[in-house]
Amino acid sequence: MDYILYGDNRIAKDFRYLFDDLNIISVSDDIESILSDYCYDQIIICDFDKSQKEGKLKKRGLVYGKNYVYEEDFFSSLDSVSIPKDRKIAVWGTGNKCKFLLSHNLPWEPDLFIDSYKKQDTLMNVPVAAPENIIDWSLYFVIIAVEKDQEIRDRLSGCGLMEKEDYMGFQQFLELPSILLRQTIFDQAYYDLQCKTMENHLEILEGGKTRCCCTTFVSQGLDNIFEKDLQELWHSRLHKIMCLSTENRTFSFCDKTMCPLFVGKKMEKDSWFNKREEPYGEIAPFPETLALGYDSSCNLSCITCRKGVHFAKGEELACVNKITEQVIHQYLPQCKFLILAGSGEVFASPAYGKVYESKACNPKYIRLLSNGTLFTPANWKHFKEGKSAKIMLTVSVDAATKETYSQIRRGDFDALRKNMEFASELRKKGELCYFRMNFVVQRENYKEMVPFVEWGKELGVDELFFTKILNWGTYTTEEFAQVSMMEEDGVTPKPELREVMEHPVMSSNLVDMGTIQFAHKVDEVNLVENYYMWELEKRGGKLFD
Repeated sequence: MDYILYGDNRIAKDFRYLFDDLNIISVSDDIESILSDYCYDQIIICDFDKSQKEGKLKKRGLVYGKNYVYEEDFFSSLDSVSIPKDRKIAVWGTGNKCKFLLSHNLPWEPDLFIDSYKKQDTLMNVPVAAPENIIDWSLYFVIIAVEKDQEIRDRLSGCGLMEKEDYMGFQQFLELPSILLRQTIFDQAYYDLQCKTMENHLEILEGGKTRCCCTTFVSQGLDNIFEKDLQELWHSRLHKIMCLSTENRTFSFCDKTMCPLFVGKKMEKDSWFNKREEPYGEIAPFPETLALGYDSSCNLSCITCRKGVHFAKGEELACVNKITEQVIHQYLPQCKFLILAGSGEVFASPAYGKVYESKACNPKYIRLLSNGTLFTPANWKHFKEGKSAKIMLTVSVDAATKETYSQIRRGDFDALRKNMEFASELRKKGELCYFRMNFVVQRENYKEMVPFVEWGKELGVDELFFTKILNWGTYTTEEFAQVSMMEEDGVTPKPELREVMEHPVMSSNLVDMGTIQFAHKVDEVNLVENYYMWELEKRGGKLFD
């Protein structure tokens, strides 16, 4: 079919980016020109508010569904699961998860709410029913909007309902490509920033999950590597939707409170909507930057991330080994920048060892993320053997004294100090082209931020990076409130932390306050090709060609 896009605006541009397989013969805002100058099968209205454009088409006798449609009518074609059009929508749950679901730009409004503990007859002028009062489940497609939903799933299954055909969880629903596309294409935000990271970066995480940016910056993942091969995953519609969110500069899936690129950036409106001159960029043929964080095996038991020392075994180990084989054969050969490892300890993981020992591991750049306790001369010699890559080292330390280190990281501080001195010598000799130490600020250690900076200066590091503690599931809400040095808003430092940060040594050009936005300097940057390269070059100078 031949289509004309009615709407010479950003939404039309977004639509063409996603649906590049459609035969679109023209894009225009001039209805008279559309009707007189072109032979077409259907008009597609593209706009935030379609009423005006639709009114003009109706005045000329055009009929919806026959002569014209909306851009969003194509969105459901992206989904492998669809809600039957003859079903009403029932949302099971009336609490916070329900509110979270309804806060998104959804293509429907609920026809019914279901509450196992019904306390009200209506919500948002929509009826609320107890499950036992529903006579005919076949009338509804159910979206479960509660946290612990297994009991509900069992109940629905007992009524003869099938997952994906008759019901699904709210998170499953929100991850449908059509819903994700709605989230960004109709987002009216605009940030004066270009970031191309999603177009060239891939992270492989536990269980084969993937992201096209840092997991702390973007919660939405791509497909699992066990479900799609590299080309299918990388060139999927889902990945393209993620990239669209950065190309149209809405950054709809980015956490603006975590990514330093957004510090000092204000959301604007309207300035971008009618600009089509600047073409959208293309996704790289393959992920040039590859970050591996799929093996949580580690020789430490840091209180911030785990209860004890952990090494993969059994089914977990089998999964790790399976991922390793895929990484070596599919992902490594084309990788230019390798990041090891976002989970676990690179020198404690046999899987990561197989990766960097493989013949396929020949990137131009390697970044090591380590706890430093195993960064010994012997391990370094083994790792470096046969490699010509520029190597960068980032070590998570979180303390400046033996006592605090033993409480937080539960490791040998004396061994760590010795290894950091070794890393310092490698940096001075140029065998390491970059050396950074990280410090996760929390109640137990914030008083050691100053001596930590002084230690880093003695070692001659390139950067000392501070970040706020995050709850990875190791704390209750109440416990985390006591551990965190940020106020409830997650952005403002508590007064005692602010006092430490005002110490003169903290103004050193080696110090980066990362996600502690109180003292983080606004970076006057408008174009970032890859975040992981950008953050290293801020203080490390020119590291990448």
